[in-house]
Amino acid sequence: MPSHQSILPPPRLTTEEPGSFASFSLEKRLPVILGKLIDNADTAVLHALQQLATEMREGKITTLPPVIFGTLDQIIKPYSGRSWANMPFLTVELYFYARILLAFGYSTAAPADPFQPAKEAANLQAIESLATLVEYCDPDCDTHKLLRWSVIGNTADLSQHTIPEADQVSLLVDERDAATKLIASRMQRIDLVFDNAGMDVLTDLLLIRKISSYCSHIVAHVRPYPMFVSDMTMINMESLIEKLGISSIPAARKLGEDITQLLRQNQLTLRTSPALGLPASFYADETLTRETFENAELVIFKGDLNYRYFAGDRRWPHTTEKDYFLQRFGRSALFLRTLKSEVLAGLTPEVAAKTTTLQPDWLTCGHYGIIQVFTG
Repeated sequence: MPSHQSILPPPRLTTEEPGSFASFSLEKRLPVILGKLIDNADTAVLHALQQLATEMREGKITTLPPVIFGTLDQIIKPYSGRSWANMPFLTVELYFYARILLAFGYSTAAPADPFQPAKEAANLQAIESLATLVEYCDPDCDTHKLLRWSVIGNTADLSQHTIPEADQVSLLVDERDAATKLIASRMQRIDLVFDNAGMDVLTDLLLIRKISSYCSHIVAHVRPYPMFVSDMTMINMESLIEKLGISSIPAARKLGEDITQLLRQNQLTLRTSPALGLPASFYADETLTRETFENAELVIFKGDLNYRYFAGDRRWPHTTEKDYFLQRFGRSALFLRTLKSEVLAGLTPEVAAKTTTLQPDWLTCGHYGIIQVFTG
């Protein structure tokens, strides 16, 4: 067994790999997302979106304006002139969403969100559904149940080609016992990285409320600008909490009031994190991790994209040891995720062997979930 220091990171996922999810996304997924925007666009943005569609098929990567998307323009600059079909996957996805936002006139002064209607609709539908989910809304609901529900909620991803039903998700990795013990260990600070609007974010808020009874301070992170169709921004979070607080559904209103109380008491902090708009790799970038998560003892990464942010967008051998990542990340991590990309590590040999019997697209179909704990 090689030492952790001698392990070389595998190649990054790229759009040029035949038969990969990255290649499929460039050919199918991203054009569908763009097509829906084109179908509903007014004349002011239609030309820019159509130009983007043409560039994706036939053109090259062009530079981004500075500042608007943090340092993403500097990251994109070396790729200028390269084909879309020869790009690191996460980098080209972020570039794609930045170009969409520019087409809609996005700026730091006027942060347009073309995905706002879809997120608002998903949030309202999820709030209404809380009326029939009384057991999960009970403040005394046990952590085991909330963790499982959190993974189920992560199917609510509007950027996916297909979205499975909740009862179609089975847990490939179920480390709830370790996760529950970790959460209840009386930490000073736990961080959580939000993912999608809709039921996904509501399951996060229910979990945050539960965690608050064990932890002195919770910091919850959102995207710095609208991306991946349904990912939450600060504007989205503030609107959601307000809607919860005035809901006619008692369980929703109670959740909204409890979250508002945690915010007022400074037990919960919502934070826009610039790193979540860059093709980052937290395990590999100690400076970025320290700037983003400071002295957090545990970081809860919700969803598939945030797993990619933790491990880097690479084709890791699935049995790559957790300690390899932990030594660099420097704190515990908990992953609550339905699988929708080809990044996965930390599996036992037994679980890895089981995956050979699953459907061919098991990594990306959204039918399998993980509750996975990385702790020293």
